[in-house]
Amino acid sequence: MTALSRPGVRIAGFVAGLAVVFGVLFGIGQAVGPWDDDPQPTHGHSTEHDQGGAHG
Repeated sequence: MTALSRPGVRIAGFVAGLAVVFGVLFGIGQAVGPWDDDPQPTHGHSTEHDQGGAHG
């Protein structure tokens, strides 16, 4: 039985591969930064206001 035919080794290799891909993509994301640097408005159209029980 070779090492790659054992399920534990294959699962560990898969998890290690996922960790490497995640690490690389996380590093790229940190280097590039956010896509949108525009300041967000403090009060937008979706801001909810308390109506004081007017919804009855």
